[in-house]
Amino acid sequence: MTSLVFKVDERISKELDLIKEGEGLGNRTSAFTFLIKYYLLTKKRSLGDSVALMDRLLEKIDINSLPSLEDQLSDV
Repeated sequence: MTSLVFKVDERISKELDLIKEGEGLGNRTSAFTFLIKYYLLTKKRSLGDSVALMDRLLEKIDINSLPSLEDQLSDV
């Protein structure tokens, strides 16, 4: 595994901690990895690719087997 060392403004480390806490991640390294993966999934793909991916995922879902909205929200 490669180590990376960055010197950043205190504001950046606080924002990284906010992301870590908001996403339920274990540490700053996992938050940094999350940001890289998020970028690659959202910014490097075209909208058409994203729509095609969602279409393929929807084809795999048996909508008739899903519980009703009332059942899904009953514990809220």
